[in-house]
Amino acid sequence: MSGSAARASRDELVFVTQFFRPETGAGARRTAAMAEALHERFALSVHTLEPGYPEPSLYSREEWERGDRASAYPVHRGPAFRPHDTSLVRRALREIGMSASLVRGVLARRPRVLLVSTPSMFLAPLAWVAARSCGARFVWDLRDLTWRYARESAPTGGVTRTLLGALEGFMLWLLRRADLVIAATAGLADVIREQGVREDRLVTVTNGVAQSFLARFEGVAAAAPKAAPARPRVTYVGLMGYNHGIGILLDVAREMPEADFVLVGDGPERPAIEARTKAEGIGNVSLRGYVTDADELARLQRESDVLVNHTRGTPTLDRIVYPAKTFEYFATGRPTVYAGAGYAADLFRARDLAIVVPPGDPAAFARGIRAVLADPAGAAERAARARAFVEMGYCREQLMAGLAGELARRFGSTR
Repeated sequence: MSGSAARASRDELVFVTQFFRPETGAGARRTAAMAEALHERFALSVHTLEPGYPEPSLYSREEWERGDRASAYPVHRGPAFRPHDTSLVRRALREIGMSASLVRGVLARRPRVLLVSTPSMFLAPLAWVAARSCGARFVWDLRDLTWRYARESAPTGGVTRTLLGALEGFMLWLLRRADLVIAATAGLADVIREQGVREDRLVTVTNGVAQSFLARFEGVAAAAPKAAPARPRVTYVGLMGYNHGIGILLDVAREMPEADFVLVGDGPERPAIEARTKAEGIGNVSLRGYVTDADELARLQRESDVLVNHTRGTPTLDRIVYPAKTFEYFATGRPTVYAGAGYAADLFRARDLAIVVPPGDPAAFARGIRAVLADPAGAAERAARARAFVEMGYCREQLMAGLAGELARRFGSTR
């Protein structure tokens, strides 16, 4: 094959991601929307895993394989991956193996651009090696600083903390060598900018909500406010991980025996939450598990009187976190109480989009929820303002179309 023919046969852009449709977590929704937008600008192929979050049995192989065959761009999948493991070493080794399996097929394709979406901390280094090996531009969609979380949670001193510090140093070195870094929050962009990532190699593309999601809740925020029912329903929807600290809702439920708490989702902290609920006989808490059906999830949100979220207070989380679920909470037109500090909390408070309370304080959390229930008119006004905030600037399709245009401007495309 001649050189020109070889170049013509190259994939324009290869997208490597651990999470992808039909998974319904925040990461999968982000990458699926990103892929749709990129396909409009590039000859795209996606390298991902078989759907498995939080459990492979949730997804019909026949259905997702049919979806892949009908896709306008090729989707290559490796075996499903279960990330949760109590051993940090075992988890690291398994993540390295998973990352290697995803990147392995890239070299033969020799793309012009290799885009990787993390938070898996080992996927980006291997993708960078692959990009440099085949002469591709390396673009990193950075959604989290998992290596810094690990270091902050490790005991002071000792070998583990030293190794995690070295790992963070390497990841920051790698960020500075990317051709482009896409930060998922403005706070995240600030942190990596301080670490030496060049301004001309950094863009911020936040999460958002799909147009179809907004349409599901059309008119909810504009509906006449209703008095709190005899037993209000307080709902959490999302991941139950360490950084979320959702176990606090059990303490809030004890503070509020007059309300029912519904926890929708899964994650590494769920078994402990479930065990404690049973052991302590907390009867006003129910766990619904992971819901993949969009209609059922919308029903649960629509029937809620208050939607709640909690983020642990740490120096890094306070600076960078803007929970993706809050975009969807706001889009539902239902009142929101956010327990957190830092960037997101300050924004929500300044714009009066949600009742904001300190993290880690069950009594304050309960007071915030009661404040919503005690003032239906004020809560409805705040919820309508929050939905308008999302409608004006956080439509996922528009955000990703802007990103695809920026990549095309920087790296060219054949479309």
